[in-house]
Amino acid sequence: MTQLDASAIKEVRDLALAEHLTHDLSETTFSAVVLPEGYRIQRLEHLNEMRDRFRGCMNTTSIDDFVRYSIQNAMFESNPAGCFINADAMEAVSIFNIGSIIEPGHADNTASIALKKTAPFRALLDINGRKNRQKDLAEWLEDWRDYLLAFDAEGNEMIIKQAVSAIRRISIEAMSTSDHEDQDFSAKRSVMESVEAKSKETMPVAFEFKCVPYEGLTDRRFSLRLSILASDTPQLVLRIIQLETAEEAIATEFRDLLIEKFTDKPVNTFIGSFKA
Repeated sequence: MTQLDASAIKEVRDLALAEHLTHDLSETTFSAVVLPEGYRIQRLEHLNEMRDRFRGCMNTTSIDDFVRYSIQNAMFESNPAGCFINADAMEAVSIFNIGSIIEPGHADNTASIALKKTAPFRALLDINGRKNRQKDLAEWLEDWRDYLLAFDAEGNEMIIKQAVSAIRRISIEAMSTSDHEDQDFSAKRSVMESVEAKSKETMPVAFEFKCVPYEGLTDRRFSLRLSILASDTPQLVLRIIQLETAEEAIATEFRDLLIEKFTDKPVNTFIGSFKA
């Protein structure tokens, strides 16, 4: 009986304390109660008709939609939103309720953008440095001919159809040279072999690929060098010249574009990332 009384007293005490703590929560901006077991706070937001406050995360690949959503939501906050730009990853995040040092916000109402590579740019990156058979490279050039310019060894522009025809008609010529030297007390012999790839038509040596690399950015020109690996079956390689330099320029364009669009708007831009 004594143990039962002690248990009952504990339950009454827990209920009274939970009620007292719940009363204290009434002064906050969210609806919640304190449960007697462990004095755990249970939010009641999901039972109300509306949420206690707006929060969420908007994701997009469109620069225009990201900027428009960011500006619209930033206007409802007392402090400017923060947009953190990761140019290397072609991503950015806007945090609307970031608050300030004196009045920090929850930083859980955000919008994020991750730029998407266009189909031509993905095709260009896929072919870069890859070994191709004549047929495979010729078909790739035909598929993306609207984005390509071809040039011969003199720098003259070629018709893509002619460049494709020359690649299809590449032949391999092997030559062997043997030298002999015979003296009274010694003899030398050397054999040299060379392999050369030729075409019956004028061969292209370089290409230019023009495309929009990411949705929302401007056109960009990429220079490509053609190499032929001569063997029984020739292999052809297209390599982008100074690809890293081009990628840095693309990242800079993305960064500068967002900074420009948020100028004089309630959104502060920063280069980097943020974690609350």
